[in-house]
Amino acid sequence: MRDLLNRLRWDPRAGPETVVMEIRVREAGEERLRELPFGEVSEILPGGVTVADGTFLPYHRIVAVRAGGEVLWRSGGG
Repeated sequence: MRDLLNRLRWDPRAGPETVVMEIRVREAGEERLRELPFGEVSEILPGGVTVADGTFLPYHRIVAVRAGGEVLWRSGGG
């Protein structure tokens, strides 16, 4: 996951502006899926990413990574 995200960030051919991560978040006591534009990722760390508002998002919360309509990565776990 970290290698993919770094490649998307630094490879000028990757088009990071089209990349969206589908993440699991807990809202009002329920777990939901939410889309997070890749541009909101401020740091790519060994255990997860930090988003623009300072929130740390561990990799296990990322369900899928898409560029346009193409799925680049999808979690193997339910």
